[in-house]
Amino acid sequence: MKDLFIIYSMFVCIMLCGLWDKAQGRRLHLGSCNVNIHTHELRHHFQHIRHGMISGDDHKGIRLLRKDVMNSLQATESCCFLKQLLHFYMDKVFISYTSSQSLHHRTTSVLANSFLSITKDLRVCHANAHCECSEDARLKLQGIQTTYDKLDQAAGAVKAIGELDSLIEWLESFQHH
Repeated sequence: MKDLFIIYSMFVCIMLCGLWDKAQGRRLHLGSCNVNIHTHELRHHFQHIRHGMISGDDHKGIRLLRKDVMNSLQATESCCFLKQLLHFYMDKVFISYTSSQSLHHRTTSVLANSFLSITKDLRVCHANAHCECSEDARLKLQGIQTTYDKLDQAAGAVKAIGELDSLIEWLESFQHH
């Protein structure tokens, strides 16, 4: 009986540790910057609007967030690139997005608030010189912005939001480093 109680107690502890880990987010290692990012929550919210964004994208032949571009960044550049990319989403994309569906408005608002929270953590890394901003990272972001600016405002916003899965996947790749 005592053995069963010990096994049960250990099981409960393991389960609680797993829940604690999820509640705390995942520690991502972006070069020498470590940031807690709840990628599972970002993905969960994005899934609510993903279909609508993809079906509303009239420019499927154009990619803003190319995986090869993001994966070619050096680990030391990832912090700065992410900080700038999230600002791009908050300053241009989410502000430009309009929809008649309240679910889409609520979800994009939640995503924008999540991005704001992440940028606050990245700002600390940047202030402590843990966030290297290279010319290469700046040029890659400039390429994304140039492509975005070629689209009209509404189409660009739908495309950028519809490609958030690429950003989330890229972020998840830092959980394993």
